[in-house]
Amino acid sequence: MEERSFLALRIEDRVQALRTHAEYLGSRTHAGHQVHLYRMDGYFVELWMRLGTRIVEWVEVARNTEILTEYVRLDLKGLIGDH
Repeated sequence: MEERSFLALRIEDRVQALRTHAEYLGSRTHAGHQVHLYRMDGYFVELWMRLGTRIVEWVEVARNTEILTEYVRLDLKGLIGDH
């Protein structure tokens, strides 16, 4: 699904499109929300849910690719030498 078509959808239809067409990549917690990252056809989407609920508040295209680093949690111990 093209980004423009995705953005034209209502929030409920965006959630369904994620379930059908997207690849789940990870989650993070931010400002009282559980934020889930998905990869669609050539773009990323964040789904925001208030912590402690299953209510979706936002589903938006993540245009700031720097936000992707928020989903990366690596334990580098043992992967790099003592320097």
